[in-house]
Amino acid sequence: GEGLEHAVLERFRDSHAELSSGAGHPDLRGAGRPCRRWAARLGGPGGGRFSDASEAKRQGLERPIVPGTMSTAMITRIVTDWMGPLGRIVSLDVSFRRPVLHNDALRCLAVVTDAGDDALEAGGPAIVRLDLALENDRGERPVQGTAEVELPRRT
Repeated sequence: GEGLEHAVLERFRDSHAELSSGAGHPDLRGAGRPCRRWAARLGGPGGGRFSDASEAKRQGLERPIVPGTMSTAMITRIVTDWMGPLGRIVSLDVSFRRPVLHNDALRCLAVVTDAGDDALEAGGPAIVRLDLALENDRGERPVQGTAEVELPRRT
């Protein structure tokens, strides 16, 4: 019969899976606009560029920046929300193209680029490849990446 992974792939094939990075999760609602409090916590000893506007300007930045760990967490979240509790991240690669600035409105984007149909037909694992991005309100994509996800098979 037709497997669960096939149904999921058909639903998302050649389409954009878009998720505002706080939707439906009250404890992370602010993730759509990174704030100083969380950035300072995650920034650790990296200096005031994560929380202090004057220090960020002194370092040549328009305003404080979001730590890479926070950006990675936000971009990973769209993958985990999409794949569900039975999916497994096989690989995740994140590239930082430019700083993510405080209070940017961000969208997490994912596009299915390969549904692994050959492996499915041969009885192999259901591996899906995704292109990922954080997009700000200026249309820039300061964080981009790729992921490979294994989806469960129905027996």
